[in-house]
Amino acid sequence: MAETMYNAFNSAFLTRSGGDVFYKTALNNADKDGTWSASLDILGVEDAYERTGDPEKKTLLNDLLTTWLKFNPADGQNPWSWDGWNDDIGWFTLALIRGYQMTGNQAFLDAAERGFNYAFQRGWETQHNGGGIWEENPEYTAKENPPRQATKEALANDSLGKVGCMIYQSTHDEGYLRKGQQIYAWVKANLVDSKTGQVNTGVDQSGKVDTGTAVYNQGTFLDYANLLYEITGNQDYYDDAKRAIDFGRNSLTTNGVFNNDQGYLNTWADEMARGVGHFVRDNHLWSEYYTWMKQNADAILQNRRTDLGITWNAWAQPTPGDNALTANKFVSAMAWLQFTPETQVNETGGIRVITNQKTGMAIDSAGKYGNGSPVIQWGKTASLNQRWLLTQNSDYSWNIVNLATWQSLDCPGGKDTDSLPMVQWFSGRDNNQRWWIDQQEDGTYKIWNKASEKSLDNGGSANNGAALIQFGWNGNENQRWLLQ
Repeated sequence: MAETMYNAFNSAFLTRSGGDVFYKTALNNADKDGTWSASLDILGVEDAYERTGDPEKKTLLNDLLTTWLKFNPADGQNPWSWDGWNDDIGWFTLALIRGYQMTGNQAFLDAAERGFNYAFQRGWETQHNGGGIWEENPEYTAKENPPRQATKEALANDSLGKVGCMIYQSTHDEGYLRKGQQIYAWVKANLVDSKTGQVNTGVDQSGKVDTGTAVYNQGTFLDYANLLYEITGNQDYYDDAKRAIDFGRNSLTTNGVFNNDQGYLNTWADEMARGVGHFVRDNHLWSEYYTWMKQNADAILQNRRTDLGITWNAWAQPTPGDNALTANKFVSAMAWLQFTPETQVNETGGIRVITNQKTGMAIDSAGKYGNGSPVIQWGKTASLNQRWLLTQNSDYSWNIVNLATWQSLDCPGGKDTDSLPMVQWFSGRDNNQRWWIDQQEDGTYKIWNKASEKSLDNGGSANNGAALIQFGWNGNENQRWLLQ
């Protein structure tokens, strides 16, 4: 049903005109959706690509972001200075950096970096509240009618913090990771209830905290915490994410279902969908959360608009036939379905240490970043070099991505040569990066490449640093692996 909802959203709102590709504002308004709101639409497409790895979705995503940049160019060192809201730039750059990680289009990375750097430079300020990024910068709030006092809110800080972390994943520039951790530490100290996991709206210049809650704030922080856990391995981030998801489930739902029919809202639970989906999938928590996730998915499907098959933000209520409802109001439901399988999945996926049956040694990236870097075996330490994120494609093959380098296990050129050493490469989800992971009768796994049809093999070596190769399947212990 995830694909059905994705297709219904595109049928309702996707527009192609004169070489441009965009989502229209509403069913009764053919204008291009706006700047930050268009970014929220695009994030939903990225969710669908993340679920499937389908080439046509990658092409659509590339076209959407190319059109977005055409009308909103990230020029110079102060891009988008016409927009004083730093959370807007957070959504711009979040769509762009995810887009880069999915397409490899350098223009998206360049724009994300310029936007993040600009928002951080103008927005981070320590005179008030000891740090944090302004929601809307003071020089802009002063010009409003009437002028108002600037505040620091979760919305800008968490979205931009995620972007900093994802730029680090994409470049290995540690300056971005330091900024991501800096923002996170401020949010946790100033806006998060450490006991309950509640994420508060923001804080004013006097230090008064607005304790209002929103599902999108809760979800963005959840995803941010999980992202930092995966990048660093620091258990504190995992614990923060666990409190955040439990608060969202127990305190921000109506009988377990996310539901909000307020007209002023754009999206509501799209960031919660990403936070829940990533946290549950990556940390093998399906048994704890799947029933609840499915409850929300069922509500979404039961309350679709009957003629168009799309669902608004109030998942527990029938979607009205109001053609003035904006595209954004239908993104959250689409996003939730991308992360909720129709049936509870097995535990193959998520973060794994993969060890060889014969030697007990782990597949290791050696911490070396860059296309063509080697993949080796090493004595098991469970360090980031040896932690791999397994996610699935629509053809049921697997992507195997290292948490130290954020690059994929790759069969060079898809060649079927026996004894060919495996490498790491930018994750493009092409066939030479897709792997079948088949459990054998003894409980071990055969891991074999879709392009070459050859099996992952340790080459018969028991030495630290030995290169991993591929070889025709013979069933020997060299080719049998354990997922831990």
